[in-house]
Amino acid sequence: MAGFRLKVATRLGEKIALDFGFESFPVCPRKIAESRDISVEAKPPEVTGVSGAIILAGDSAMIIYSTELQNEGFENFSIAHELGHWFLPGHPEEIAKAGGMHLSRASFTENTSIELEADHFASGLLMPSRLTRNLLGESQIGLDGIVQLAGVAKTSITAAAIRSAECCPYPVAVIVSKGQKIAYAFLSEAFKSLGRLSFLRKGDPLPTSATSRFNATPENVRLGRRSTEQTDLSIWFDGPRDIELDEEVLGLGGYGYTLTVLSSEELPEDPTEADDEDAQLEESWKPRFAYGR
Repeated sequence: MAGFRLKVATRLGEKIALDFGFESFPVCPRKIAESRDISVEAKPPEVTGVSGAIILAGDSAMIIYSTELQNEGFENFSIAHELGHWFLPGHPEEIAKAGGMHLSRASFTENTSIELEADHFASGLLMPSRLTRNLLGESQIGLDGIVQLAGVAKTSITAAAIRSAECCPYPVAVIVSKGQKIAYAFLSEAFKSLGRLSFLRKGDPLPTSATSRFNATPENVRLGRRSTEQTDLSIWFDGPRDIELDEEVLGLGGYGYTLTVLSSEELPEDPTEADDEDAQLEESWKPRFAYGR
């Protein structure tokens, strides 16, 4: 049920982007906020440790976003995340019960349902499925395609990586780590079909890999360096052996995390994935979403 709710949150983000006339990249969350008379302001520098906040006062709202990372993509994602708290059913009520102010960490690292739903709303808003699939279909498989998506959609690298795993028809795994531990992982449906795979959980140690060696040097992360090596599926997931993958690693700078992308141009695509998912979720939009806000 939780997974379905996240997919529905993503679809609401897509629907809002379309409703506001965004039929090509980039989608601008600031313009959507302005159209709802929601003020958007940079966070005061003395407030640290959060990506943003939303303050509700009756029918009005204010969004505050962090500029600490000096990264336009992360700022856009943070603003879109706060819009999720405005548009997603039940979120304003939860925030009102907590005093009308909600602090966020828009990064897919939080496990609370309200934060994850807002993350997935932001992902759908900034990277609608059709636009994302079209771009990925014309891009190089792996990290280069993800970086291109982040640039075109003006969103964060991590959000683009996760959205790529959700939308691409080819096998790809996205792993975000900090130090020698896993923060979270997303697998494309085609990647899951490679065999019976163990699930990577938050806090699990990294396997002996290019990523663990990369993270052993903090400057690699801080300076945004890249590394590419060959790996095997069994090293990461205890899956079938002899399935070779590219392990592409990128340090995420001041964010403090590392992005790992596992993929291969030698593995087949799943041409039915997108159609099946669209068919399952098409009817989930209207009955569950409140468009009045």
